[in-house]
Amino acid sequence: MADPLSLLRQYNVNKKEIIERDGQIIFGEFSWPKTVNTNYVMYRSGKDGNPKEYYTLECLLFLLKNVHLTHPVYVRQAAAENMPVVRRPDRKDLLAYLNGDTATSVNIDKSAPLEIPTQVKRMAEESLESLAAKKPRFEETQVQKVKEQLAARLDAPKEASVTVDNIKSLSEAMSVEKIAAIKAKRLAKKRTTIKDNDDLGLGSDLRVMLDFDVDVTKDIVSRERQWRTRTTILQSTGKVSPSTRREWLMIYASNNCALCCHSECFHFPLQLFHL
Repeated sequence: MADPLSLLRQYNVNKKEIIERDGQIIFGEFSWPKTVNTNYVMYRSGKDGNPKEYYTLECLLFLLKNVHLTHPVYVRQAAAENMPVVRRPDRKDLLAYLNGDTATSVNIDKSAPLEIPTQVKRMAEESLESLAAKKPRFEETQVQKVKEQLAARLDAPKEASVTVDNIKSLSEAMSVEKIAAIKAKRLAKKRTTIKDNDDLGLGSDLRVMLDFDVDVTKDIVSRERQWRTRTTILQSTGKVSPSTRREWLMIYASNNCALCCHSECFHFPLQLFHL
Protein backbone atom coordinates (compact mmCIF):
# COMPACT_ATOMS: atom_id res chain seq x y z
CA MET A 1 0.00 0.00 0.00
CA ALA A 2 1.23 3.47 -0.87
CA ASP A 3 2.29 5.63 2.07
CA PRO A 4 2.72 9.44 2.04
CA LEU A 5 6.40 9.43 3.05
CA SER A 6 7.47 7.09 0.22
CA LEU A 7 5.47 9.01 -2.37
CA LEU A 8 6.88 12.32 -1.12
CA ARG A 9 10.39 10.93 -1.58
CA GLN A 10 9.56 9.51 -5.02
CA TYR A 11 8.03 12.74 -6.30
CA ASN A 12 10.88 14.84 -4.86
CA VAL A 13 13.60 12.68 -6.44
CA ASN A 14 11.87 12.58 -9.84
CA LYS A 15 10.97 16.30 -9.70
CA LYS A 16 7.27 15.60 -10.19
CA GLU A 17 4.58 18.13 -9.40
CA ILE A 18 2.91 17.85 -5.99
CA ILE A 19 -0.52 19.48 -5.91
CA GLU A 20 -1.99 21.17 -2.83
CA ARG A 21 -5.74 21.75 -3.13
CA ASP A 22 -8.65 22.04 -0.68
CA GLY A 23 -6.60 20.93 2.32
CA GLN A 24 -5.29 17.89 0.40
CA ILE A 25 -1.84 16.96 -0.86
CA ILE A 26 -2.15 15.06 -4.14
CA PHE A 27 0.40 12.66 -5.63
CA GLY A 28 -1.00 11.71 -9.03
CA GLU A 29 -4.05 9.55 -8.27
CA PHE A 30 -3.49 9.40 -4.48
CA SER A 31 -4.47 12.09 -2.01
CA TRP A 32 -4.04 12.63 1.75
CA PRO A 33 -5.05 15.44 4.10
CA LYS A 34 -2.26 17.88 4.89
CA THR A 35 -2.27 16.95 8.56
CA VAL A 36 -1.90 13.19 8.00
CA ASN A 37 0.95 11.58 9.93
CA THR A 38 3.84 9.93 8.12
CA ASN A 39 5.79 7.03 9.61
CA TYR A 40 8.93 9.11 10.31
CA VAL A 41 9.44 9.27 14.08
CA MET A 42 10.36 12.60 15.70
CA TYR A 43 13.61 12.98 17.61
CA ARG A 44 13.42 11.76 21.27
CA SER A 45 9.87 10.49 20.92
CA GLY A 46 8.97 6.91 21.81
CA LYS A 47 11.69 6.75 24.51
CA ASP A 48 11.49 6.56 28.29
CA GLY A 49 7.90 5.50 28.11
CA ASN A 50 6.82 8.45 25.95
CA PRO A 51 4.48 7.78 23.01
CA LYS A 52 5.82 8.01 19.50
CA GLU A 53 5.24 11.21 17.56
CA TYR A 54 5.39 11.43 13.77
CA TYR A 55 6.00 14.28 11.37
CA THR A 56 2.98 15.33 9.35
CA LEU A 57 2.96 15.40 5.56
CA GLU A 58 2.62 19.20 5.35
CA CYS A 59 5.55 19.59 7.75
CA LEU A 60 7.89 17.57 5.50
CA LEU A 61 6.62 19.26 2.34
CA PHE A 62 7.24 22.70 3.90
CA LEU A 63 10.80 21.62 4.69
CA LEU A 64 11.42 20.63 1.07
CA LYS A 65 10.06 23.97 -0.13
CA ASN A 66 12.40 25.90 2.18
CA VAL A 67 15.42 23.60 2.12
CA HIS A 68 17.60 26.48 0.89
CA LEU A 69 17.10 28.37 4.17
CA THR A 70 19.27 27.91 7.20
CA HIS A 71 17.62 26.10 10.07
CA PRO A 72 17.01 29.19 12.29
CA VAL A 73 15.48 31.10 9.36
CA TYR A 74 13.42 28.05 8.44
CA VAL A 75 12.08 27.79 12.01
CA ARG A 76 11.06 31.47 12.03
CA GLN A 77 9.37 31.10 8.63
CA ALA A 78 7.44 28.03 9.82
CA ALA A 79 6.35 29.82 13.02
CA ALA A 80 5.11 32.78 10.97
CA GLU A 81 2.94 30.43 8.87
CA ASN A 82 1.82 28.35 11.88
CA MET A 83 3.55 25.28 10.46
CA PRO A 84 5.13 22.45 12.52
CA VAL A 85 8.90 22.27 12.14
CA VAL A 86 11.40 19.47 11.67
CA ARG A 87 13.76 19.25 14.60
CA ARG A 88 17.42 20.00 13.95
CA PRO A 89 18.77 16.47 14.77
CA ASP A 90 16.32 14.96 12.24
CA ARG A 91 17.01 17.46 9.46
CA LYS A 92 20.14 15.90 7.93
CA ASP A 93 18.92 12.29 8.01
CA LEU A 94 15.45 13.25 6.78
CA LEU A 95 16.74 15.31 3.83
CA ALA A 96 19.16 12.53 2.86
CA TYR A 97 16.22 10.13 2.61
CA LEU A 98 13.85 12.52 0.83
CA ASN A 99 16.54 13.54 -1.70
CA GLY A 100 17.35 9.91 -2.55
CA ASP A 101 20.83 9.89 -1.01
CA THR A 102 19.86 7.02 1.28
CA ALA A 103 17.44 4.16 0.60
CA THR A 104 15.93 4.11 4.08
CA SER A 105 16.29 5.54 7.59
CA VAL A 106 16.39 4.10 11.08
CA ASN A 107 13.77 6.64 12.12
CA ILE A 108 11.13 5.19 9.76
CA ASP A 109 8.63 3.13 11.75
CA LYS A 110 7.40 0.36 9.47
CA SER A 111 4.85 -0.75 12.06
CA ALA A 112 3.21 2.67 12.33
CA PRO A 113 -0.48 2.86 11.38
CA LEU A 114 -0.96 4.50 8.00
CA GLU A 115 -4.04 6.26 6.71
CA ILE A 116 -5.54 4.89 3.51
CA PRO A 117 -5.26 7.42 0.64
CA THR A 118 -8.19 8.82 -1.24
CA GLN A 119 -8.50 7.93 -4.91
CA VAL A 120 -8.47 11.06 -7.06
CA LYS A 121 -10.82 11.00 -10.06
CA ARG A 122 -10.00 12.82 -13.25
CA MET A 123 -12.12 15.83 -13.97
CA ALA A 124 -14.37 15.90 -17.02
CA GLU A 125 -12.70 19.10 -18.21
CA GLU A 126 -9.28 17.41 -18.31
CA SER A 127 -10.61 14.50 -20.38
CA LEU A 128 -12.27 16.88 -22.86
CA GLU A 129 -9.06 18.90 -23.20
CA SER A 130 -7.04 15.74 -23.85
CA LEU A 131 -9.47 14.65 -26.58
CA ALA A 132 -9.36 18.07 -28.17
CA ALA A 133 -5.57 17.96 -28.15
CA LYS A 134 -5.48 14.56 -29.86
CA LYS A 135 -7.86 15.52 -32.65
CA PRO A 136 -7.38 19.04 -34.06
CA ARG A 137 -10.53 20.89 -35.02
CA PHE A 138 -10.71 22.95 -38.18
CA GLU A 139 -13.28 25.72 -38.28
CA GLU A 140 -15.27 26.58 -41.38
CA THR A 141 -13.68 30.03 -41.46
CA GLN A 142 -10.24 28.44 -41.81
CA VAL A 143 -11.47 26.17 -44.61
CA GLN A 144 -13.04 29.16 -46.36
CA LYS A 145 -9.77 31.06 -46.08
CA VAL A 146 -7.87 28.19 -47.69
CA LYS A 147 -10.43 28.05 -50.50
CA GLU A 148 -10.01 31.76 -51.17
CA GLN A 149 -6.22 31.40 -51.27
CA LEU A 150 -6.50 28.51 -53.71
CA ALA A 151 -8.94 30.45 -55.90
CA ALA A 152 -6.59 33.44 -55.91
CA ARG A 153 -3.77 31.17 -57.06
CA LEU A 154 -5.84 29.67 -59.83
CA ASP A 155 -7.18 33.03 -61.01
CA ALA A 156 -3.71 34.59 -61.20
CA PRO A 157 -2.61 35.53 -64.74
CA LYS A 158 -0.51 32.87 -66.42
CA GLU A 159 2.33 33.27 -68.87
CA ALA A 160 0.91 32.38 -72.25
CA SER A 161 3.67 33.62 -74.54
CA VAL A 162 6.92 35.55 -74.47
CA THR A 163 7.22 38.93 -76.20
CA VAL A 164 9.98 41.50 -76.33
CA ASP A 165 7.67 44.44 -75.59
CA ASN A 166 8.11 44.35 -71.83
CA ILE A 167 11.71 43.09 -71.73
CA LYS A 168 14.65 45.40 -71.16
CA SER A 169 18.16 44.58 -72.26
CA LEU A 170 20.43 43.50 -69.40
CA SER A 171 23.61 44.44 -71.16
CA GLU A 172 25.07 44.75 -74.58
CA ALA A 173 26.20 41.10 -74.40
CA MET A 174 22.62 39.80 -73.96
CA SER A 175 19.94 41.20 -76.18
CA VAL A 176 16.20 41.20 -75.60
CA GLU A 177 15.78 38.42 -78.16
CA LYS A 178 18.13 36.16 -76.21
CA ILE A 179 16.34 36.93 -72.96
CA ALA A 180 13.01 36.15 -74.65
CA ALA A 181 14.40 32.81 -75.86
CA ILE A 182 15.52 31.92 -72.32
CA LYS A 183 12.09 32.81 -70.90
CA ALA A 184 10.37 30.79 -73.62
CA LYS A 185 12.51 27.78 -72.77
CA ARG A 186 11.71 28.17 -69.07
CA LEU A 187 7.98 28.48 -69.81
CA ALA A 188 8.02 25.34 -71.96
CA LYS A 189 9.73 23.40 -69.19
CA LYS A 190 7.29 24.79 -66.64
CA ARG A 191 4.31 23.50 -68.63
CA THR A 192 5.61 19.92 -68.43
CA THR A 193 6.26 20.08 -64.70
CA ILE A 194 3.62 18.89 -62.23
CA LYS A 195 3.53 20.94 -59.07
CA ASP A 196 2.98 19.42 -55.67
CA ASN A 197 0.35 20.79 -53.34
CA ASP A 198 3.00 22.38 -51.16
CA ASP A 199 4.21 24.48 -54.12
CA LEU A 200 0.99 26.46 -53.89
CA GLY A 201 2.04 27.73 -50.49
CA LEU A 202 -0.92 26.07 -48.81
CA GLY A 203 0.66 22.86 -47.46
CA SER A 204 -1.41 20.85 -45.04
CA ASP A 205 -4.22 23.43 -45.06
CA LEU A 206 -5.08 22.48 -48.65
CA ARG A 207 -5.36 18.83 -47.68
CA VAL A 208 -7.57 19.79 -44.75
CA MET A 209 -9.88 21.71 -47.07
CA LEU A 210 -10.06 18.80 -49.51
CA ASP A 211 -10.79 16.32 -46.71
CA PHE A 212 -13.54 18.63 -45.47
CA ASP A 213 -15.13 18.71 -48.93
CA VAL A 214 -14.92 14.90 -49.20
CA ASP A 215 -16.74 14.46 -45.90
CA VAL A 216 -19.49 16.88 -46.95
CA THR A 217 -19.87 15.13 -50.32
CA LYS A 218 -20.12 11.71 -48.67
CA ASP A 219 -22.85 12.99 -46.38
CA ILE A 220 -24.84 14.37 -49.32
CA VAL A 221 -24.46 11.19 -51.37
CA SER A 222 -25.53 9.02 -48.42
CA ARG A 223 -28.85 10.94 -48.25
CA GLU A 224 -29.36 11.01 -52.02
CA ARG A 225 -32.39 9.20 -53.46
CA GLN A 226 -32.15 7.73 -56.91
CA TRP A 227 -35.34 7.81 -59.00
CA ARG A 228 -36.11 5.17 -61.60
CA THR A 229 -37.11 6.38 -65.03
CA ARG A 230 -38.12 4.73 -68.30
CA THR A 231 -34.50 4.81 -69.52
CA THR A 232 -32.99 3.26 -66.37
CA ILE A 233 -35.60 0.51 -66.31
CA LEU A 234 -35.10 -0.42 -69.99
CA GLN A 235 -31.31 -0.49 -69.48
CA SER A 236 -31.48 -2.70 -66.39
CA THR A 237 -30.22 -6.29 -66.58
CA GLY A 238 -31.03 -9.48 -64.70
CA LYS A 239 -34.25 -11.01 -63.47
CA VAL A 240 -37.21 -8.65 -63.18
CA SER A 241 -39.34 -8.91 -60.06
CA PRO A 242 -43.17 -8.55 -60.08
CA SER A 243 -42.88 -5.17 -58.38
CA THR A 244 -40.58 -3.97 -61.17
CA ARG A 245 -43.09 -5.13 -63.80
CA ARG A 246 -45.81 -3.10 -62.10
CA GLU A 247 -43.55 -0.04 -62.21
CA TRP A 248 -42.98 -0.63 -65.93
CA LEU A 249 -46.74 -0.83 -66.55
CA MET A 250 -47.24 2.47 -64.71
CA ILE A 251 -44.53 4.10 -66.81
CA TYR A 252 -46.03 2.65 -69.97
CA ALA A 253 -49.44 4.05 -69.07
CA SER A 254 -48.16 7.57 -68.36
CA ASN A 255 -45.30 8.05 -70.87
CA ASN A 256 -44.39 7.51 -74.49
CA CYS A 257 -42.46 4.57 -75.80
CA ALA A 258 -38.70 4.82 -75.34
CA LEU A 259 -38.04 3.14 -78.70
CA CYS A 260 -40.24 5.05 -81.13
CA CYS A 261 -41.34 8.05 -78.98
CA HIS A 262 -45.04 7.33 -79.65
CA SER A 263 -47.71 6.87 -77.06
CA GLU A 264 -49.36 4.01 -79.02
CA CYS A 265 -46.94 1.38 -80.31
CA PHE A 266 -46.14 -2.29 -79.98
CA HIS A 267 -42.56 -2.10 -78.63
CA PHE A 268 -43.20 -1.73 -74.91
CA PRO A 269 -45.85 -4.54 -74.54
CA LEU A 270 -43.56 -6.88 -76.46
CA GLN A 271 -40.73 -6.17 -74.04
CA LEU A 272 -42.99 -6.89 -71.08
CA PHE A 273 -44.15 -10.09 -72.76
CA HIS A 274 -40.61 -11.47 -73.18
CA LEU A 275 -39.52 -10.74 -69.54
